[in-house]
Amino acid sequence: MGRARSASVQIELSAPRAVFAELLAGALDHTLPRPTAVSIAYLIDLLSEQTRAPHGQQPVIDAAALLTALHTSASESEAARLVRLRQLGDAALFKAGFFGDSLARRPFGPTPTREVGRCAYAGLSAGLAPLTGERPWSRLYEELADRFRDFADVLAEVGERTRRCAPTPLACLYARYIATESPRDRRRLLGLGALAPDLGGLLRPQ
Repeated sequence: MGRARSASVQIELSAPRAVFAELLAGALDHTLPRPTAVSIAYLIDLLSEQTRAPHGQQPVIDAAALLTALHTSASESEAARLVRLRQLGDAALFKAGFFGDSLARRPFGPTPTREVGRCAYAGLSAGLAPLTGERPWSRLYEELADRFRDFADVLAEVGERTRRCAPTPLACLYARYIATESPRDRRRLLGLGALAPDLGGLLRPQ
């Protein structure tokens, strides 16, 4: 069983949830306001599931997939639609976090993936809200939608701790900040003594 001992930790596929909990605890140190306990537990479960899922089973994350998930087909139940929305939101959040660097190099940056994930969670929250007994889950997915970028930043930090790699070069870090407007990357730039203007969400929507 692997244990998180430093900022450079490699997680084995057999790692228990406790490892992800420890990594998330460190990544959440500078995340304000602090997420609810249920959302933190959800992120731990998401990490466990996504790191074990075969690559071929990951859903396509694009506008067409979102439109399909938001609408129930004639042969599909409402429950199946909600499951698809959850799967799409989870996959988008994991990708926006763990693979944010590669998304930042795309023409439109990480914004499309974020928007798909945010809308999927928002649709799931709306779908669960009217159901008796499902309102706590509805509030959870509403939080995931409202703070999608914050949670993607948290997962990005967890991803860095799981990969044995050199620190991100300053130029790459700055380029990623301009592309993503990540508060976390801004703090890192300022900590390195670099200029990091507060973009204030003006360039891209959250």
